[in-house]
Amino acid sequence: MEILPILSDSYTLGFIGAGKMAESIAKGASRSGVLPSSRIVTAHSNPSRRAAFESIGITVLSSNDDVVRASNVVVFSVKPQLVKDVVLKLKPLLTKDKLLVSVAAGIKLKDLQVTESIRFSPSFLHLE
Repeated sequence: MEILPILSDSYTLGFIGAGKMAESIAKGASRSGVLPSSRIVTAHSNPSRRAAFESIGITVLSSNDDVVRASNVVVFSVKPQLVKDVVLKLKPLLTKDKLLVSVAAGIKLKDLQVTESIRFSPSFLHLE
């Protein structure tokens, strides 16, 4: 499989799942200067979750499809039992120019092999 480079000065980070874990990672990336909040996107239908992300300058889109289309790096931050279904639904949009990252506990990389993927363990993070 051909791997396409992602330019570090222009990539967009998208979160599928806008819960507390995604919020903590997004805040950390933004506050540390790793990535400006203007290059982070997510989607959620719950007004309080939308407001939590918007309050730190993160764009909240209308759907997960829009998040994938807008992102080079897609972080799956959904409950482990939902990851496979979410990935399958989004599979047509998960092209070789997307890097997938999962923070879902217990999900094996082979379960996400629709494109290049990374398994990320949030237990090593200091979350607020």
